[in-house]
Amino acid sequence: MVWVHSPWYNFCMWSKLLLLFFVFSFLFKTDHSFDQDLGRHLKLGEIIWQTKQVPQVNLFSYTNPTFPFINTHWLFEVMSYLSSQTVGLQTLLFIKIIIFLAAVYLILRIIPNDNKALLLPTGFIFLHVLRERTELRPEIFSFFFTALTLLMLEKFLAFRQISSDCGTFVSNIKLIFLLPLIQLIWVNTHIYFFIGLGLQAIFLIHLTYQYLRFNLKGYKLKILGIIFVLSVLISLTNPNGVGGFLYPLNVTQNFGYTIVENQTMFLLENINFQDPNFLFVKLSLAIIASALIFAAIKRKLSIKNSLLALAGVVLALINTRSFPYLVFLSFPAILQSLGQIKPNSSTKILTLIFSLLLLVESFLYLNGEYYRRKNMDDSVNFKLVESGQKAMDFVISNNLPSPIFNNFDIGSYIIYRGFPKYQVFVDGRPEAYPKEFFQNIYIPVQSDTQKFKELDQRINFQTIIFSHTDQTPWGKAFLTSIVKDDNWKTVYLDDFMIVLVKNEVVQQKNLKPVDLSALNPGSYSFNSSLSYLKLSLFLLQTQNQQSAKKFAEKGLAIFPGSPLGNALFGVTTTNHIFW
Repeated sequence: MVWVHSPWYNFCMWSKLLLLFFVFSFLFKTDHSFDQDLGRHLKLGEIIWQTKQVPQVNLFSYTNPTFPFINTHWLFEVMSYLSSQTVGLQTLLFIKIIIFLAAVYLILRIIPNDNKALLLPTGFIFLHVLRERTELRPEIFSFFFTALTLLMLEKFLAFRQISSDCGTFVSNIKLIFLLPLIQLIWVNTHIYFFIGLGLQAIFLIHLTYQYLRFNLKGYKLKILGIIFVLSVLISLTNPNGVGGFLYPLNVTQNFGYTIVENQTMFLLENINFQDPNFLFVKLSLAIIASALIFAAIKRKLSIKNSLLALAGVVLALINTRSFPYLVFLSFPAILQSLGQIKPNSSTKILTLIFSLLLLVESFLYLNGEYYRRKNMDDSVNFKLVESGQKAMDFVISNNLPSPIFNNFDIGSYIIYRGFPKYQVFVDGRPEAYPKEFFQNIYIPVQSDTQKFKELDQRINFQTIIFSHTDQTPWGKAFLTSIVKDDNWKTVYLDDFMIVLVKNEVVQQKNLKPVDLSALNPGSYSFNSSLSYLKLSLFLLQTQNQQSAKKFAEKGLAIFPGSPLGNALFGVTTTNHIFW
């Protein structure tokens, strides 16, 4: 008890609070989930709630309306929809942050008091990795359930039966029987439900080894074995039964389209993809390797901690969307592996240094300077940004005709605002379309003008709704050619979206075409310099250099220190190609 009330213990408590504050600082910003999948999630939640059925097919696309689709996050969609109809969409951001911070708090609780001397230095590095996934997505529940499951398993493992007080043991062990219930919610909320079963399997392996190696009593092994079987069986309780249970194993087999979050860090680096989180992932991997080697030398390495640490590493190396599991699996495991570390002058100096770093960086997030310097489209407030809102307002108010052609990035938002009137060409679910659709139609028609015209003759597109921030080679090629096509006219353009219609639609709707070569920043009133720079980049890409220069100048007038703005201005005053 002397240790519990020591000044160092109190400092450790403040260290935890500081780490939680640091996480809060980079969560407290605008949320761009609508630019991803949130709109489609809300629309599906509405449909599921009204029909009391989970759709088994694509549903939203006129190109592949009957293609089978397994929905592993329908419960998140229903909860999000009901929340939007009751407490409001913006309140969902508060809920997201609460769930996120709760997950981090549970992980910090796992770390024993006797090895917290390195908590702040290691926490500073590991928690940066969480910046990769801060949007409102179904995966926030996987973060929380991972942390909760791990904590419950750790407490179950640490509890010792006292023969004279068996009632206390039974009372404390009851919590472990909540794991199947957690698994029931998890399997219907997010595809990473398999992590819960994986955690139980790791602890079963650990208990089996202890039982065989040290001839310990097997009551914990039997109890957890029963829990594991119940969890597996209850995971079959989803709208697709065995198919839904096995879906994580084969979800990517039909992928005909490459998305960034499903790629490895090293592949993205090879194509010059810039991500500041990569550095902290590499540092975390180095710490994990060093800690495991140190623990092995000191003979403190357990099967459980080894498997947990390696599970986080494997997930993070498979794709960037799994980076956070370095925090939720590997981080507590490696600190446990190090064993007792007594505070000394070196660890206290390290703690002081990293405390200052955490405070300074948190300040940079909370005053917005970090986002300005990094040319990030974020501001410091609780706000769900709908980047496609004004464009869809224009489409709907002018009753622009279908069928529409749209790109992958914006399909989910069109579904949210336009379905059922507007069915999409494609949306952000590669698993909901045949791989041949992407490989033989979607990508080729953007890369080859003639192929698009041939497809247009068959479908007779009337409207094109496209996010011009699309950085794919085929997306850039398509925009460069389509804005010059005499059959199409640009009728709407902002810092995120472009809308084009056929010539006859311009006349029917009495629309005024947008002249890109004469576009003036005075026609817009953006608050952010980045908005002007995104338009400058688009105009430069479509070979409207003089207009691009004006927008670059406007962006620099707002933020003269912008690296992107200065680069764009330099390019627009020369004949060099920027990309």
